[in-house]
Amino acid sequence: MNRQVLAYCDPVEGGPNLADTSFRLVASYDSLRLSCYRDKGSRGHLISIASIGSATLLRFEDVGYFNRVYANGDVTDRLESIERFFRGSPHGCKLVTPVLCDTDALATACASRGWLPDEKYAWLAGTDLAPRSSGSDAFEIRPPRADEQELFLNSYLAGFGNDPERRSMAVENMRHLFSVQNLYFLFALRAGRPGGIGMMYVSGPSALLCAGATLPSHEGRGCHKALLTARIRLAHDLGCTRIFSWAVAGGRSQANMESLGLRTVSTTRAWRLPPGLAR
Repeated sequence: MNRQVLAYCDPVEGGPNLADTSFRLVASYDSLRLSCYRDKGSRGHLISIASIGSATLLRFEDVGYFNRVYANGDVTDRLESIERFFRGSPHGCKLVTPVLCDTDALATACASRGWLPDEKYAWLAGTDLAPRSSGSDAFEIRPPRADEQELFLNSYLAGFGNDPERRSMAVENMRHLFSVQNLYFLFALRAGRPGGIGMMYVSGPSALLCAGATLPSHEGRGCHKALLTARIRLAHDLGCTRIFSWAVAGGRSQANMESLGLRTVSTTRAWRLPPGLAR
């Protein structure tokens, strides 16, 4: 490993390999979502997906989050091509790498071109986790019924702080996710009212905890942890032997996952290309 300040691997067996698998699952999941929106949504003309070497480039004019580069290889000599792909984007983009690609050479190349250091991400993994009790019966956790799907999606968007004026547009795209194979949805309700949501993507023996959000009205009541516990149990019931996830490093989400047995197997720094800087 080249980078000593912005990345590390825990001293656990398989740490680098587990981190790489977590990264690949996250990249695959985001690519899957954006492909679904492009192919089935009403605004697919605003979505572009491309590959440059080992990097996957995602661009969506409507949603800032989806303007990302997942680089599972050295892209120090491909930054100009990446910038060209995002030229004219109102969002710029974020460059995300696994631990073995988070190097001093990449940091130097990004900084020299005006990219800015962004969030640190923690990559987490757990193997053969035993299901646990949530420790609380305050929430009813179950898949959303067909007539609750729109409520689920609006709860998702509210939990992640989406602009209320843009939610109907987001729901129009996201409703297609319910038709995606191997994608699972869990609703947390308290007294019949939404408290939070959780999603999980399954690929072979691996499960990715790919989305979990608590509504502001239910924060601090154990909702996020209950949803994590329910998804770990669901993964076990589906025969998955490995569970992966990621989170902003140092946040509550990372701490909750570690408390349930997942380990932080690496941490990497993302880089951000500001809008208008593409050359």
